[in-house]
Amino acid sequence: MADQVHGLDPATFRSALARFPSGVTIVTTRSEAGTLHGFTASSFAALSLDPPLVLVCLNRVADCFPVFMAAERFVVNIVTPAHAELAMKFATKGENKFAYGSFEFDQEGHPLLPDAAAVIRCELEQAVPGGDHVILIGRVHDARTGSGKPVMWYRGGFLQLGESAA
Repeated sequence: MADQVHGLDPATFRSALARFPSGVTIVTTRSEAGTLHGFTASSFAALSLDPPLVLVCLNRVADCFPVFMAAERFVVNIVTPAHAELAMKFATKGENKFAYGSFEFDQEGHPLLPDAAAVIRCELEQAVPGGDHVILIGRVHDARTGSGKPVMWYRGGFLQLGESAA
């Protein structure tokens, strides 16, 4: 039987969360030494319009955790269906994640997906503890949109969006 936390079975909790569709992002940065790092996140949201803030959640056991804690800037790339396989690579520990994608670089050398649904460049405003994750709050310095539709993550798989709302 799975460990119970406060009377809650973790498998049941995970299954319940999987019933909530969410967007998929690939979050990237460059270390001070110039090494590229990134992770896949479905826990991403707008936080504030004034000032422009977003949040994204990073697992504390992720290989890139120390790099993001030290990073001054990061980029949120909103994934399209064409990036589904790449998003899976960025969700895997130990992968050379940047070997699989076609990235461009901003003026500071941070990797971004040129054909993403949107690219949001941020300065790390704050890192807030959140259980086994940390909530990275980013002050948005630049945002651009692409022509592709975002992909959704639902019950352990990718879903494409249907028709656009009017």
